[in-house]
Amino acid sequence: MHDWLSVHSPWVHHVESGAAGIEASVRLAFRVFELDGSLMQSPVEVFSEFSRKFSFPDYFGENWAALEDCLYDLNWLPAADGYLLVVRDWGMVLNNSPSALPVLVRILGDAGYSWSQYPGGGKAFNSLLVA
Repeated sequence: MHDWLSVHSPWVHHVESGAAGIEASVRLAFRVFELDGSLMQSPVEVFSEFSRKFSFPDYFGENWAALEDCLYDLNWLPAADGYLLVVRDWGMVLNNSPSALPVLVRILGDAGYSWSQYPGGGKAFNSLLVA
């Protein structure tokens, strides 16, 4: 099993494009979300891409705290054994706001930790940042 399918730390992984096993995650009853980093060059675009791909509820506030809150919850989605977030073209993410990049990475890691505490042994929530 790849580390990115585990409930244990680390929850954020930098991988090269074409890494084996990403597509196999679908067969493991994981919910896979693929985001396009080329569409996420500013915070507003990050919020838009997450909202679109995760089908965030209408109350999503389009800010960092709201992003974190929504990633901790996901109760509007069908149940899954785990969640895998794949951000392609990671090198383009927040190009227009590089100081915000550590904020996004922290939120992804914190979401992984939060899901690892899910009752019954935790659920995997891992992020693959694909170069």
